[in-house]
Amino acid sequence: MSAVQMRVALVALLAAALAGCTSANGSRATDGPLSSGAGKDSKIVPHGGICATRYTGRFQAFGDAQFTNYGHVTVVLDRVDLLHPRNERLIGSNVVPGRVLIGALPWPPSYPRDRALWKTRRPVHGCRVAPGKTFNMVLGVTAVGPGDANSQGMLVYYHDADGSHAAPNYFGMQIVPTRNGCLQ
Repeated sequence: MSAVQMRVALVALLAAALAGCTSANGSRATDGPLSSGAGKDSKIVPHGGICATRYTGRFQAFGDAQFTNYGHVTVVLDRVDLLHPRNERLIGSNVVPGRVLIGALPWPPSYPRDRALWKTRRPVHGCRVAPGKTFNMVLGVTAVGPGDANSQGMLVYYHDADGSHAAPNYFGMQIVPTRNGCLQ
């Protein structure tokens, strides 16, 4: 099975598993108001990925996932996890309000052009997202093994008055040992 076929199979398996998850009130966990897609009722969730070259002693920041609260009540973020990490570990996570994408940078990110942007960040745990508001999830990630390190995306856990939910994003994060490894 090729790497692409394996990724498609893993995403399908994850989607099937998440479809069976239920919250305390019996609704599906992914049926909450927070989405990284093109609307709460839309099934379009970003797929693809971003690649960064590994540098010794340096952590990587990935800030390429936007989430929007399409509901009518405020949601509270609980945590974020990497989806199917391989040789990769989450070392930090922040919410940056607004519709901004930063791509891949060293962790923690610095914005020479706009330091005020990073100053608006908030920790994920306990972050409140009002209805209609959008944020960029910025993750600090490190490679923990030899060779390529990757994950299939992220899963944001949160709650609202209806219970606990999870919002997936399938935009993968890859860290490779050499610059030309990203070109594969």
